Amino acid sequence: MATAAPSLLIPMTADIGGLEIARLQARQFLENNAVDEHTVAGVELIIEEAVTNTMRYGYEVTDAEEHQVEIDLQIEPHEVRLLIVDDAKPFDPMDTDAILLPETLDDAQVGGLGLLMIRNTASSMAYERRDGFNRFQLTVARRDADGNPL
Repeated sequence: MATAAPSLLIPMTADIGGLEIARLQARQFLENNAVDEHTVAGVELIIEEAVTNTMRYGYEVTDAEEHQVEIDLQIEPHEVRLLIVDDAKPFDPMDTDAILLPETLDDAQVGGLGLLMIRNTASSMAYERRDGFNRFQLTVARRDADGNPL
């Protein structure tokens, strides 16, 4: 009988405090299940960037309603799977044009690189809009002690 992969569902409020608590819960869960530091850092980066973008761009500034985001983590032998679900405006990160890095520091702008960092960290990404929710699924490859993918 196969054992189920370790998993953790993190419901959070869509605010900075909720994000910090969720990030720490994810880190503790991954470390407690012997996930390598490179993968843990990648998962943290994805959570921080994806949820920050949702909070910054997904909700109306005048919206006083408290919104929820769910982060579902699953540890597989060779990867960590993330599913981020929110009720923000529809946004398909797969449809956005590739972000180009600035040629010089003078051309650089503050912000705007979160999606690029997510793309460079995730092994795979998929998006769907279902029942009024954005569902962003990602994987991050796990590494061995030498830093090689498992």
